[in-house]
Amino acid sequence: MAHAVATYLSQKFTLHRFDRLDSTNAEALRNGAPHGHVYVAQAQEAGRGRQGREWISPAGNLYITICVEVPEGVNPAQLAFVAGLGVLDTVAGVTADIRVSLKWPNDVLLNGKKVAGILIEAGQSGGYAVGIGINLAHSPSPAETRFPATSILEESGVLSTVDDELENLCTRFSHWYRQWGADGFEPLRAVWLASAHAIGDTIAASIGTGRLDGRFDGLDADGALLLTDEGGRQHVITAGDVILPGNG
Repeated sequence: MAHAVATYLSQKFTLHRFDRLDSTNAEALRNGAPHGHVYVAQAQEAGRGRQGREWISPAGNLYITICVEVPEGVNPAQLAFVAGLGVLDTVAGVTADIRVSLKWPNDVLLNGKKVAGILIEAGQSGGYAVGIGINLAHSPSPAETRFPATSILEESGVLSTVDDELENLCTRFSHWYRQWGADGFEPLRAVWLASAHAIGDTIAASIGTGRLDGRFDGLDADGALLLTDEGGRQHVITAGDVILPGNG
């Protein structure tokens, strides 16, 4: 393990680098998810996404966990939006005019295909592990994923390095984390909605073993999904997955 302290703008991170890990989130949680610590691996042997799904993790992509504290009384689920905006900025900074969008609750899309995912897990000492995977050079095959996936290289022809995007992501995450702390969730909610994928369209939300179809009408004040069914009733969905037409 290489261990160093790196500074990105006004945010100082303690950076832990590994050639290989089971997962960066697992390593962060083993160490108590201390605020301001960042865990990065060149490859993961047991990378995972939400709901225990496998995250395919070959070398060449960015696998990172940023550990932060959440102020008392603040909904920690909003960290997914902090991270999503940081990833959106990072990917958009590489891909020029290719559309980057956000899919509730935790995916970033490039050309309508998944290029990054986010996993938030609570530590035992009050810290949170914000796991982020960005497909820089590789993406899963259709047989390996539930949603069409891509990489920055596939869509733009640009081969970004892990070191370049590590610094960019820490910078952009830090920006949105500080704004969230200073101004609350509403400014982040507005920016997130401006890049939301399929807003105003008919989608489906998987909730447990069920499914609810309706129009995606935005987010409530805490970041829950607002879905209006064909009868005009609006549903507030705090946990689940969005299924887009043709993918469910």
